[in-house]
Order: sequence, then structure tokens, then C-alpha cells
Amino acid sequence: MSTERKKGFVERIGELLPESNLLFLILISFIIVASFFAKGSHPSAMEGAPNYTVQNLLSVEGFRWILSNVLDNFRKYPPLALVVVGVLGFGFAEKSGLLGTLIKIVGHNTSEKMILPVIILIGINSSIASDAGYIVLIPLSGALYAGLGKNPLIGIVASFAAVSAGFGAAMIPSTADGLLGKITQDVYESAFGGDFPHDPVMMNYIFMFGSTIFLTIFLTFITKMFVEKRVESYDYTLPENTMTIGELHPEEKEALKKAGIAVAITLLGIVLLWVVGVLKSYPDGKGGMTSPILNNIIVLLIALFLFPGLAYARSLKKINNGQEYIKMTVDAMRDIAYILVFAVFAGNFLAIFSHSGLDKYIANHGAFFLINQNIQNPIFLIVSFIFISAFINFFMGSASAKWAILAPIFIPMLMIASDNQLGPDVIQVAYRIGDSSTNIISPLMTYMGIVLIAARHYVPKFEIGNLISLMLPYSLSILLGWTAFFVLWLLLKLPIGWG
Repeated sequence: MSTERKKGFVERIGELLPESNLLFLILISFIIVASFFAKGSHPSAMEGAPNYTVQNLLSVEGFRWILSNVLDNFRKYPPLALVVVGVLGFGFAEKSGLLGTLIKIVGHNTSEKMILPVIILIGINSSIASDAGYIVLIPLSGALYAGLGKNPLIGIVASFAAVSAGFGAAMIPSTADGLLGKITQDVYESAFGGDFPHDPVMMNYIFMFGSTIFLTIFLTFITKMFVEKRVESYDYTLPENTMTIGELHPEEKEALKKAGIAVAITLLGIVLLWVVGVLKSYPDGKGGMTSPILNNIIVLLIALFLFPGLAYARSLKKINNGQEYIKMTVDAMRDIAYILVFAVFAGNFLAIFSHSGLDKYIANHGAFFLINQNIQNPIFLIVSFIFISAFINFFMGSASAKWAILAPIFIPMLMIASDNQLGPDVIQVAYRIGDSSTNIISPLMTYMGIVLIAARHYVPKFEIGNLISLMLPYSLSILLGWTAFFVLWLLLKLPIGWG
């Protein structure tokens, strides 16, 4: 479908960026050259910590490592296994027509004004289910908007902003809360001694609960006021099998009943696995607990899509034997061919950057910069740290790995510089705000390829530059808006968490 609005300056700049895979090759070349100039041992910004090393990739050994690890880097690209295995459930459910029917029901029974905030609210809370938001919600949001006869890019970019930029917030504590909280606890006890004054899991809960409500309203506003207008400049094509919102046919209702029975049986199977102990939490040997349900949430979700999808397709006579199931699954697999190519270049870019040591170089230089400013006002300190975290996030992907580097530097420094007016709970919140806000415009965002697949389903020539240009208003708004919300929260002296 064509649109009349001309692309703005940001969209035109985005289109100047090269094709995704070529962009990663350019970035890899830049890393190789930069590693030559930054090579060697460097002091850590954390007092008493050992030096770190930047590897010189512009050398015989450097090129040997790059060439020897091309296949390994491809295999280790984080979303690759999730996407490929996910096709068995999510892709099949789409091709069987089950997802389309569910979208018809949601669209028909939900007020059009409520669809966007509901998508955003679910996206923000999707961190509870690990990375399921990227795999499930983003493509589903595009399909829902397509069914409503609207530009699917609206649903895709809004859900991406909610899932990724809103990753730090949720109404229920997630594994990220426990992981970051444990790092904070270890750093505090190591630096200051004594017992940690907070519950590691719940130390940010009250603020993050409030942030979920704030971000839902705020992202809905940003989408309506800015992003929808930008999206209008993109022509899109709806696939032939796109379902429009409306009443279900009798045969669809019957098939949906059988899919519902399949859901019930699958859930019963999951409960039985918990009863016999397979899915029960158990000690991890390090003083914590391992949750098989959270660790295998994607596999469980695949089962909840696969078996109902089979029941639905069988009821409508879309598949009658195993061969037809394989044919439909192979058909779904064709849709992810792009991610396989993307993974070769993105996976190697991520691995080469990490191996170079430039991520630590940038993180430590960011820390030195803040230390040298000699800021003592606690509000200025914490806001400066948010912006430093947002900047460093461009160069380091994993939130927990990044916090493991930054926490030993910034927790003691900010607590001492503020005369203990900034506690470890406040500092951790500041990190999460900065880290979340630039996720959606960072080339290190590992799920960027999944978003591009969803978008190219409707806009075949949609590239990473187009995506970044659409996400930029979200990123800047979240960085500034969420920071302002946090500062107001601190000035009102509201509690950050429990325990």
C-alpha cells in the first residue's frame, strides 16, 4: 500500500546506511583498525583491579583468530537456535492459520484504541519470559496491525521498543532482577563489608512497577505523536494469507475448539512434568536456585503453539499426514532464510568486537571520564551515570556482562562521591535505565535480525538503517523521559524496592 508523506531527515539518513551485512563488514574493518591503535595493556578504572588487554587484530595472529572462528561465531550467534527451533512451533502455527484466527479474535474483541497500549504493556512485561517477546510478540504485533488494515510497521516497532527499551521494567520480578541484584550484592559486600542492606531480587521492584505503567503511557504517546507519522512514509504489501479482522466462520470456530483442547492437554503435560520434578526449581550449587521453567520457557511456548497448531490444521484438513506437516514447516522455514545470512555477519561482528577487548576499553574510559568530572551533587552524578551507561551500551551487548564490569567501578565511586546519598539500589536502577534506552538503536542488539525479518515480511527492502531511523525517537524519548521520571521519583523520596 502506498503513502503520500515524504521521508524526513532522519529517515533519509537511515537510508544512506549500507545494507545490513555490508554494514557489519564495515564495522568489523573499523574494529580491526581500532584494535591496532588501542592494543596493549591498560589500567582498569576500578582501583586495585588488574589491567585488561586490547588484542591487536591487525596482525597475523589477529587474522588467524578471525578466520579460524568464522563458523563458531556463526553457530554462537545468540538468537540463531531460538529462531530456527522456534519455527517448529511459532512458524507452523502461523502457516496453519491458527495465529491468524487468534488475531481475528483479538482484533474483533478489543477496542482499537486499546490495542497499542496492550501490545506495549505486554512487551514491557515480556522480560518475565526471557526473550519470548522478541520471538513471539514482535511478529504477532505486525500481523495484528496488518489484520486491522493498518501499516504493520507500527505494531512491529512499537512492540520492539516495549520489549527491548522497556526490558528493565516489569510488574513481576524476572531473572534479570536476580542476576543484576546478585552482582550488586557481591560488589557492595566486597567493597564495604557487612551485610547487603537490600533484597537482591526486590531491590528495584517498586520503581520498576511504577516504570511499567509510566512507560506504557509514554510509549503509546510517542508512537501516536511521532512514530506513526514516520511509518507513513513506507509502502508496504500485505501477504496473500493475511487475515482481516471480523467474525469467525463455523469451521474456524470448530478448529479453534480443538486447538483449545490441545492447549489444555499441553498445559496438563507441563504440570505433570512439574509434579514429577522435571520442571521444579533446584539448587544451582552456588547458593541460588535454577528454574527449569524459566530456562526452558521458549521450548514450552513452542509446544503451546505447535500442538494447538497441529490440531487446528487437522480440523480444517490443511494437513492429513506427517509429510504435509513437514511441507508446511519447511514453508515456514523459508521465511527465516534472511536471519541465517544475517547471523553469519552479525555473529562474527559481535564475537570479533568482544575478542578485541575494545568493549572493556570503552567502558573503562567512560568510567575515567565521569571520575575526572569530580561531580558531587547526587542528582547530577546519577544522571551522568545514566548517560554514560547509555553510551557504553552501544559497544557492549549483554546487560549482565556489562554490569559485572561497571558495578565494581561505579557502585563504590558513586556511593562515596555522593556521601552515601546514592545507595546500590539507586545506582542499579540508573544503570538499567541507561542500558535499556539505547538497546533499540545499537548494532550490538542481537535480536535486530528478528525485527528485520518481521518488517521485511511487509516491506521487502527494509534495512537496518530504516529500523534505526524509526527507533531513534523511542530511544531518545525513553532516555530523557525515563530519566526525568526517575529524578522526580528520587526528589519525592519514594521507595525504590522492598527489603
